[in-house]
Amino acid sequence: MFKKPALLGVFLLAFISLYASSWHVGIEAGYSYSIVDTKTIWENTENNNGHGFDISIPVEYSIFDWLSVNSGIRWIMKSSEYLKSIETGIIDDYTKMYHFLEFPLTIRFSFGDNVIKWFIGGGGYLGVRLFDYASGIALGDSVYIDSNGKSYFFIETFNQGIPLSDLDNLFDAGLIAETGFKAYISSLGYLYASLSYQYGLTSLEKEHRAASHQYFSNLNANLGFMFSL
Repeated sequence: MFKKPALLGVFLLAFISLYASSWHVGIEAGYSYSIVDTKTIWENTENNNGHGFDISIPVEYSIFDWLSVNSGIRWIMKSSEYLKSIETGIIDDYTKMYHFLEFPLTIRFSFGDNVIKWFIGGGGYLGVRLFDYASGIALGDSVYIDSNGKSYFFIETFNQGIPLSDLDNLFDAGLIAETGFKAYISSLGYLYASLSYQYGLTSLEKEHRAASHQYFSNLNANLGFMFSL
């Protein structure tokens, strides 16, 4: 009488166990090197590559032992060094930091044994720009007048947030290529290291802004741990 329901229950539990073991969730952090591509109409100005970091909560679903889908949520800082000069020297030298919330989606192919597996993958990401920050020196509002009556502006140090405006593009999107390895510690999950390249497809500025366009690509080196569910 109870054989069929009991058998059905066993199969259901086995399916749930198999399905759950295919999921991993973890924590990841690392270094991010920003490669900036800038087009500007302003003379004597430049934007150089910058440094930052990122923190992620990755999620993985293993379709097969060698194939998985990876996603999650990432907070990343993309940055560049802004320089402006005149004949007498540099008047602006500060780091511009752009903070984004990203949602990556990649397909990974793994190969190796039950202890160490290498992986390669690719995909894309969507993101939203949260806030901007700048730190460094810039031409200030304070004026110094010498004995000859000539006025000079002081160079001032500043650390401040930069309000976002209607001219700023808050949407972000790009492509991802990645590689790395996994080291299975125990049944709890695995430790991993990854190297990824994000190619940005969107500018920080909207199309109607004539001053400049900035496209960011990022090289990321990360460490993380994935817990088995």
